[in-house]
Amino acid sequence: MRRLIGQLGKFCLYSDTYFEGTCPHIENEEIANSPYGAFNFTYGPSAGGLFESVGIDINTFGEYIRNIKVNPNYKKREIRILDKSIEDAILYIERINAAFSASHVISFLSAIDKISESDIDSDVLNLRILQIEMERIRNNLFVIERLVESAGFQVPLYQLQYLIENVNRKIGKLFGHRYFFGVNSLRKININDPKVDFTGIEREFKTIYEDIIENRIFIDRLQGNGIIKDERSIGPAARAAGFYYDARIEDEFLPYKDFDFKISTYNSADAFGRLIVRSEEIFESLRIISQIKVKSKEYKIKVNDGEGIGRVESPSGDLAYFVKVNNGKVVNIDLLSPSSINIELFSKSMVKNIFTDFPFNWESFGIWISEVGVRFI
Repeated sequence: MRRLIGQLGKFCLYSDTYFEGTCPHIENEEIANSPYGAFNFTYGPSAGGLFESVGIDINTFGEYIRNIKVNPNYKKREIRILDKSIEDAILYIERINAAFSASHVISFLSAIDKISESDIDSDVLNLRILQIEMERIRNNLFVIERLVESAGFQVPLYQLQYLIENVNRKIGKLFGHRYFFGVNSLRKININDPKVDFTGIEREFKTIYEDIIENRIFIDRLQGNGIIKDERSIGPAARAAGFYYDARIEDEFLPYKDFDFKISTYNSADAFGRLIVRSEEIFESLRIISQIKVKSKEYKIKVNDGEGIGRVESPSGDLAYFVKVNNGKVVNIDLLSPSSINIELFSKSMVKNIFTDFPFNWESFGIWISEVGVRFI
């Protein structure tokens, strides 16, 4: 089934194709007839509880939220990347959002591979999958950590922080950098130590996971919070609403079909469902990683002139790059980040919620403002 993903520069991107032009637009629900006592106020951009600089305009008459708009422009950035070589461009792209560094670079490189029409060695593609799945584990742990922090639960908070640090150290030992900086280049993937073992992560997370989903106080803050069942959803937000959406099975450029794993889904469409999906995906990512043989790899690729689109399933959903190359240099580039789509979903899901639910719902979408306000020049 074809699904609409979002606007990627001059193209409207779908799960199986893309068209030049603007994507169909659906207006958010507007609540008319402002009642007595309703007022607007801005939360942020530096208020406590928000991890990044972001302004959130809220229309409310107390706890009840009538409308909400997220303004990511407090972290707006212009990145000088046009007319740079592909190798130099990678250095900028991997720093757009360190938490999703591997996803950004591999999406960019997938576009380059498609332009070049080269057959990429399967070992190279598997190493790219390895990076994305490690990134998914770390990010999903981080999202869960932010949820328990919002509830003020110190014990699971410190347990998850320890586990995230443990994953970071393993990534750093395996690839030489805990955020994959300098790991991917045009013709090589650097492996520092291929003997890193991830098996202990599953045992430790399982214990934490079973404890937090048995905590009635915590679960009460998530169930029924931020319900959004929208066919335009992506990533864990879509799968928590029962949609079987995942670029890992839709885009065959990365050979996920060669691995034994399942797509995790749930049917509550709320913050609790997003917690369940992200948690189950940690176990599935570990299953994929256990099937990959790690070894350093160099490969050959002849970069052609042309344009192409690369897409991956980042930890928060579809992430895509449009790239145009001329004489070995990037002459045009556009980004569709998962956070830009998830901001719209979050905004819809907050209407008619109460302000107390805000932090739990916000964190459940795994939004990174750093990848939203980017303009390439």
